[in-house]
Amino acid sequence: MNTLINNTMNASTFESIVEAMKKIEEKKVLKLVNYAIREGATQAQIIEAIQRGLDQIGHYFEEGKYGVTDLMMAGIIFEEVLKLPSLKLINEESGEPIGKILLCTIERDLHDIGKSIFKSAALMSNFEIIDMGINITAQEILEETIRSKPDVIAISSILAEGVRYIKEVNEKLIAAGIRDQVKIIVGGLSTHRQAVEYTGVDAFANDVYEGVKQCKIWITEGGEAH
Repeated sequence: MNTLINNTMNASTFESIVEAMKKIEEKKVLKLVNYAIREGATQAQIIEAIQRGLDQIGHYFEEGKYGVTDLMMAGIIFEEVLKLPSLKLINEESGEPIGKILLCTIERDLHDIGKSIFKSAALMSNFEIIDMGINITAQEILEETIRSKPDVIAISSILAEGVRYIKEVNEKLIAAGIRDQVKIIVGGLSTHRQAVEYTGVDAFANDVYEGVKQCKIWITEGGEAH
């Protein structure tokens, strides 16, 4: 009976986190996350709830209900959540990384929320992350790929014009003769299955956990994109 009560309580708490995040209520989000931690919620559960709220914020931005300031504030709240002592994301006993991911937000795109969430989830899965930041050009990605030799390039793109620059990344890697040495996965509001076909990348992800799962398949199983 107690387990059932706790499960119900946790489900209710997670939904409250989603709603508070969606409304960009910083104090309420942190209070609810701390409560969820005390109730035994896992890192993954909490970050999933935060992401669901962020996804809705992204849709509000796309619809014009929220502006850039709202996106920035949401990103700040997410960073505050990650700073909580109980949500340390790097496991000191994790050993050698399972693979290397080059991560960035594409050229002219200044949003880093999705990138930050993906980075957190990838770190939890024991990937080494090279975070290039935001507004990164195709040429910069090419140069870092040659220098770092990542297994995967993960690109975030919210703005519609981003697919054009992602396509340029693919073309530059082909021209350099190294496209077959790395996988490319994209995520964000401007990415979808048609964007994969247009840009020539290997996969897109609807959410960060799907994206990290695909990266793990590529690394551990040598599998193709789903």
